[in-house]
Amino acid sequence: MSLLFTSSALRLWFRAWVWLVVGLLLGGCQAPDTPANQGLVQSQQWRMDPGGQATLADIETATDWQTLPEWKSWSYGPETIWVRLNLRSDPSKSTLPWVVQVRPSYLDYVTLYDPTNSLVQRTGDALPPNDMELATINLTFQIPPMTSERTVYLKLRSISSRVMQVKVMPYGEALKKNRQQEWFLGFIVIAWLLFAAWALTQWFYTREQVIGAFALKQLMAMIWGFWMLGFARLTVGAWLPERWLSDITSTFFFWMVGMSVWFLAMLIREYRPWPMALRACHGLAAFLAVLPVLYWAGQPYLALKICNVCIPLATALPTIALLSAWRNQNPKPIPQKVMLLYLCCLGLLSSVLASMHLLLVEASSFVVFGSLAHTVFDGIVMFFVMRTRARNLAKEQQQITLELYRSQEKAQAEARHREEQSQLFAMLAHEMKTPLATLRMWMDAGQLKRDAMERAIADMNQVIERCVHTGQLADQGLQAVAQTVSPTELTRACIQACRSPERVNFAVPASHASVETDAQMLSIVLGNLLDNACKYGAAQTPIEVTLTPAVQGDDPGWLWQVSNQVGLAGLPDADRLFEKYYRSPQARRLSGSGLGLFLVKGLLDLMHGSITYSAQDDRAVFSFWVPTQPTSC
Repeated sequence: MSLLFTSSALRLWFRAWVWLVVGLLLGGCQAPDTPANQGLVQSQQWRMDPGGQATLADIETATDWQTLPEWKSWSYGPETIWVRLNLRSDPSKSTLPWVVQVRPSYLDYVTLYDPTNSLVQRTGDALPPNDMELATINLTFQIPPMTSERTVYLKLRSISSRVMQVKVMPYGEALKKNRQQEWFLGFIVIAWLLFAAWALTQWFYTREQVIGAFALKQLMAMIWGFWMLGFARLTVGAWLPERWLSDITSTFFFWMVGMSVWFLAMLIREYRPWPMALRACHGLAAFLAVLPVLYWAGQPYLALKICNVCIPLATALPTIALLSAWRNQNPKPIPQKVMLLYLCCLGLLSSVLASMHLLLVEASSFVVFGSLAHTVFDGIVMFFVMRTRARNLAKEQQQITLELYRSQEKAQAEARHREEQSQLFAMLAHEMKTPLATLRMWMDAGQLKRDAMERAIADMNQVIERCVHTGQLADQGLQAVAQTVSPTELTRACIQACRSPERVNFAVPASHASVETDAQMLSIVLGNLLDNACKYGAAQTPIEVTLTPAVQGDDPGWLWQVSNQVGLAGLPDADRLFEKYYRSPQARRLSGSGLGLFLVKGLLDLMHGSITYSAQDDRAVFSFWVPTQPTSC
């Protein structure tokens, strides 16, 4: 089904529908003097029998005949309409019958009298097809041609609107024209079906109420059109009792108009109109939905007249509702001006046919076939409006989803920020408390020494510096600055600055080549690793530091290794070692911020270096590499 509604397919369908409407207007609006209508008919008149009791003999002697135009409407009523056709002679001596065609096909009872040939035939929407009719959607009679002029009569009784066109054609021409009309009208029914199928498919996936209402509207139009245009009589008419075809068609007519009002109300509701105007639309839709009760209760003419009066209201009330929401300037899937233009055009076109049924407008081919064309254009316009609306709603939903996602991301980021702040404050409180407690202990003992004071202050400075550097790393405020550094001298300086330089054994490399990198970042990296080894390694055990040239990939560089014997803190979790604030359970008994190794990893990333951790023979070994050239840094 989706293949039928791709962009290229939609363009093809639109062109086909445009040509269909043009064909309906051109094919239906034949001039009264064309051979198809006047070639076999010399004159045609009509008269009304108010009581419906006149016999053929009475009609033959009647003198109050009026000229019958190509199309004539007598509105609704119980009166009987008689039509007199004065036929020309047939000089062709053809043996094929003539065909008397009566349109539209929803007329209930049409009887043909051919006194010259003592022929009486009956047809109509209330009757099943018979053998004397052509297999077509139109009401037809077959009469023998004659070499002399003669008069035939048609008697019309119909509960439906009495609109009539009569044509007499040769058999071959009648077959051709009927097939053309069937193709045109069949395409209309298929168009309604495709609109309904598309809308039902969209509703199945979206469950959107307006799309569902559009689907029901189009489905109701398709069912009504199938019965009203004569396709139901041709296909299932033989199995239905008398009048069922006509009554079902009228019932679906009420429901189709009511469904159209309901759909427009659903569509206008998005504009937030005045509640009373919207309730009026709902009330009209409900009234039309129950109007068949009046029809089936024995008042069909009244019910049909009321429904035709309600057709202009079916667009007038939604238009008023839309105008009541004109000040609401919130963006909508369909702009209000576009919707107002659509409602005005729909109201004008749909009211023409109703006005003809109520004798407010003269019947004509343009009115009959133009109204049929307007139903096709209404479906096309509404189909594209619904597609545009669905696309705009999808964009709005996507935007809402994106904003919701951003809000959730922002909320999660704020929650993480608050959690990190909480962890930071807890760590700072713990880490500051330890050196301060040491100072207080020495003060209380009266043995406050300069070395102890400097160590406590250095510990506090170290914690603060790590917090500052970590914050700069998170804000991307740090940037490596390449400068020429001697890796050997920088290592020695870091060893001398650590808390236990006497425990560090440094294997001095044979090469004294320099490295171009950020000296301060490299000092922080090495200083943090030495500090960890001093704090968490076994007490009084040596700390081994090695420095060797090393190549990673195609890049030369320097490789540092800092190892210490495992102390009371035990071995850390290798998978979480470089996480922010991570500390092993045993290490939590000792002072520490949980930021050192996280900072080391971040600074090495800025210098395009790398770091690994391994446990070898009960020793914790950290190996980090830094490239030699600044272009690789």
